[in-house]
Amino acid sequence: MTSDHAAPAAEPTLDDITREHPRWHCWKGVSGLLYASLRHSSPPVAVRGEDPADLRDSIRRAEADLA
Repeated sequence: MTSDHAAPAAEPTLDDITREHPRWHCWKGVSGLLYASLRHSSPPVAVRGEDPADLRDSIRRAEADLA
């Protein structure tokens, strides 16, 4: 028996974000927020998010702004 509803996508982890965006250095700050900085960028480009999915969205927005 199949369902008409697709299973919700699993929430990404910080490691997932790092693999998806290898040009970015990702880490968890002491406050619990997640951060990412674009490697070797000048001027520095950094974003933050409350959870891995939010951080991924922030990275995608930053990359779109750079394009």
